[in-house]
Parts: sequence; structure tokens; C-alpha cells
Amino acid sequence: MFSKDLELTIGQCYKEAREQRHEFMTVEHLLLALLENPSATQVLRACSADLDKLGRDLRSIIAET
Repeated sequence: MFSKDLELTIGQCYKEAREQRHEFMTVEHLLLALLENPSATQVLRACSADLDKLGRDLRSIIAET
């Protein structure tokens, strides 16, 4: 029932959480996964988001938890 893009993003989110040995997927994992989604990055760029900084900050936050 989900779009292919959404399925891929959720899969990436799960992978990110699993690689960090986290028991749960968090909003931070989801946002990091969205940075791999071309449609999502297009929207974020349109909002003037600094994707490199966002990715670095998210990885730092995830590593601390």
C-alpha cells in the first residue's frame, strides 16, 4: 500500500537504526534516511536546508544515543 519511495525510505531508516544497534527507529533515523531520497532532498533544498550540515548533525546525534 505504500509507494516504492516510502518503502525504500523506511527500509533505509531501519538499516540506519540497526547499524547503530538501536532497538527503535527514531525521527533522527527517519530524517537521515530521507536525505537519501531524491524527492525529499528536493523539498529540503527548496526550503534552503543545508543537507550536508543536517546529515552531519543527525549522525552526531544518533552516535550519542
